[in-house]
Amino acid sequence: MEQSAHDVLTATFSTPWGEGRVAVSQGRLAGVELPPFATLEVTAPAGSADPQNEAALALWIVQLESYFRGERLAWTPGEVPLDALGAGAFHRAVYETLLSVPPAVTVTYGTLAEMAGYPRAARAVGTAMATNPIPIVIPCHRVVRADGSLGNYGTDPAWKERLLLHEATHVHPGASGG
Repeated sequence: MEQSAHDVLTATFSTPWGEGRVAVSQGRLAGVELPPFATLEVTAPAGSADPQNEAALALWIVQLESYFRGERLAWTPGEVPLDALGAGAFHRAVYETLLSVPPAVTVTYGTLAEMAGYPRAARAVGTAMATNPIPIVIPCHRVVRADGSLGNYGTDPAWKERLLLHEATHVHPGASGG
């Protein structure tokens, strides 16, 4: 675990495809990153961590590893700190709406825009997905292009297909996912 002067604590979590990284700040989820790492760098030496951050980090490691074991495939808006992500009202509306899309189900950027109350904002939804600080938890991998193709996903587009197949493998009829 590492903590910077900005009160961000990070640690790794296990996925079937390598180690992911999770960050918390002020006791709330602040970032999730899948390998290969490109962001969430913390360069300050480890120090005495805030107990609230340590508890939040431990919780999110357990939850993310549970996702990758197929035990938990979704989160509810009440569990996700949308207000703490620094996103504007549009991004928050899109992220909250996306949380209602079931595991292994995809929606197009345009459909998600309509569902969120912004029917002409498909491109803006694409931007919201590209800047999503907590992938997996806010399941931007469930959003696809209008032609049904998967599109990009962070630094490794193969993750989108991996995650959708992972969810399809673990979805149980009648399960709530959360």
